[in-house]
Amino acid sequence: MDDALTKLVSGSDAYDGAYEDVMKRIRRQVKDYEELAKRVLSWITQAKRPIKTIELQHALAVESGKFELDKDCLLDVEDMVSVYRGLVTVDEESNIIRLVYYTA
Repeated sequence: MDDALTKLVSGSDAYDGAYEDVMKRIRRQVKDYEELAKRVLSWITQAKRPIKTIELQHALAVESGKFELDKDCLLDVEDMVSVYRGLVTVDEESNIIRLVYYTA
């Protein structure tokens, strides 16, 4: 056990390694899920304020060239969270979807 503990990476390298592992798992998904994960991450990280699940659902359902929202295109919240392999969570009280760790 001591040998395993000495091999653990610490500091900022630990975060880099952990996030790289998550990104590898995301890239190994079906292409549609990988793209969805990238879109979810983009919206969460670039939002000027915390984003609610319904707002993200609507943002992801927007289709270029369409003038009306097709409610059949709204994704389940569970799908948006699951494609991100443990880095995204939903606060049940506020309904805000965010990264699990603020270091991300």
